[in-house]
Amino acid sequence: MQKMIDKLSSKDITIRVLSVMLALLLWFYVITEQNPDITKDITIPVRLINTVFLEKNNMVLVSDPASYKLTLRLKGKNNVLDKLNETTVDAFADLEGHSMKGDNYIKININGVPENVNILQKSSESVKVVLEPKVNTQKSVKANLVGEPVKGMASMSPVVAPEAVVINGAESQINKIKDVRIDVDITGADSEVKRILPVRVLDEAGKDIQNITIEPGNVEVRVPIENTKRVSLEMDISGQPAAEHVVSSTSVQPEEILIVGSQQALAGINSIKTEKIDITDVTSDISHEVGLIIPDGVQLVNAREKVTIYVNIEKIVTNQISIGSFEYENLPEGLELDSIQGNLIAVIRGAESVLRNAPSTIDFIIDLKNASEGSNVVNVTWKVPQGIEILEVSPAQAVVVLKKTGE
Repeated sequence: MQKMIDKLSSKDITIRVLSVMLALLLWFYVITEQNPDITKDITIPVRLINTVFLEKNNMVLVSDPASYKLTLRLKGKNNVLDKLNETTVDAFADLEGHSMKGDNYIKININGVPENVNILQKSSESVKVVLEPKVNTQKSVKANLVGEPVKGMASMSPVVAPEAVVINGAESQINKIKDVRIDVDITGADSEVKRILPVRVLDEAGKDIQNITIEPGNVEVRVPIENTKRVSLEMDISGQPAAEHVVSSTSVQPEEILIVGSQQALAGINSIKTEKIDITDVTSDISHEVGLIIPDGVQLVNAREKVTIYVNIEKIVTNQISIGSFEYENLPEGLELDSIQGNLIAVIRGAESVLRNAPSTIDFIIDLKNASEGSNVVNVTWKVPQGIEILEVSPAQAVVVLKKTGE
């Protein structure tokens, strides 16, 4: 009997042991099959801490801090890794002690990874932080006008307040600055345009420079819109060319120019003088770009318009021409011209280009006021255009034969 009891007890213990083992196997199955070990990649931002250290050393980051990223390959239980992301895992790099210009490699520290999770791989052990000296510069702000006012009106010089801004940033970024401006749209304006606009800082290619600070970031601009008027240009030439030279012609291009101003200011202006050009002792043609003397209260519509004065200077020469025809005047009543006898030679002086056409431009005249029938010896006079001088006419008289009308 006792043997039977012992035998049953032994079987009970065996069953209990087997039950425990089976339970352990079931638990292990559930754990391994329902919550297995997995790998997971997450990408998280790398924070930069102790940036105040850079400010103390007057250094600044060249690149955008938001560009620093770290990718981790993690291994652990599915239910644990499922909770890990960029909000629960923290990566940071400490800037303290780093102030060298150029590339600085700073170790990445990681927080928030549980002990039962392994980091299999990191995309990087450090971040490359490029540092440069912090530079500030003061720049004037230009107003870039876009569009055109209504017809018959134009813009005058914009007034910007404040006229300059202070720009802070990395040395390389500050060195890129080509233009500091505000863009003002005046399309269709018929009165003063007043705006508060953001300041743009541009590089050589006309692109906005990033990662800089502008103080103030916005400025006020006032653009007067006034009436226009087209006026002529007057040359102001002083002095005389070199000896035996003469000014043969002058001109200015353009001949007229468009100005802008209030109606009151424009009313008394019909012409604008050029700056003075001195031709003293000059021996050759002059082509010279000149400024204009702009009266108070008006401006040029196109401030960049070029005005050029042309002064043609020629050498003075002396020529001889034969006088082949005459004009006569004051013919006495009852008489008519029978013949004019004269073989006159004129010595003339002037610019070469003017003398080329001299025979057709000079009038030789005989005054018959005191003449009578028959042969008359009469003095010869002349009319010459500007630029020609008659030095001598030989002989100075002509023989004129008159007869009664109808004979």
